[in-house]
Amino acid sequence: MEVFTIELIVISQIITSVIALIVIFAFYYRYLKRKESKRISRTSTDSEKSEPNARDHFRITLYQQPCLITLIHLENPHLSQLKNKQFYGYVDNVSTSGLKFLCNFNFPVKDRVMIKLNISVKSYHFTLKGEIIRKEEHRQNKQIAYGVLFENMTEKEKIRITKVLNKVMMEKKKKSIRYGVR
Repeated sequence: MEVFTIELIVISQIITSVIALIVIFAFYYRYLKRKESKRISRTSTDSEKSEPNARDHFRITLYQQPCLITLIHLENPHLSQLKNKQFYGYVDNVSTSGLKFLCNFNFPVKDRVMIKLNISVKSYHFTLKGEIIRKEEHRQNKQIAYGVLFENMTEKEKIRITKVLNKVMMEKKKKSIRYGVR
């Protein structure tokens, strides 16, 4: 009888271990699928749920600051005629690592698209280069938002844009204190 009890205990421990491994692999598989879908998905619509704004650098909202955008490189050979095309847009927010701009010009971003942006913030002019990494289609106002990651910024440019963004942030903070807005 004791041998049977010991065998039953061993078998139940083995079954419990196998179930635990299956659960661990299932969660890991879901994690990998979620990670893969985030990497592949470069476009979204406003009907999709957006992820929390978890970024490494603080962002300043500029509320439709005009900018000039130039397409400088399109990886898709079918879009080569768009190279050096210029159009106007509005910067929604900016950080030291990237920005989001809105425009009416719709182009695919499944392949790599490099742009040059000319923008003025507080009478400081910036010419920034970056890669479009995200596209959001806003159906209500028919505008498209593009997320840009800056590339090849020198340390001097990073310091300069940081100073300007800090200045804008301090002015906004003073206004909010003055008018009691938080």
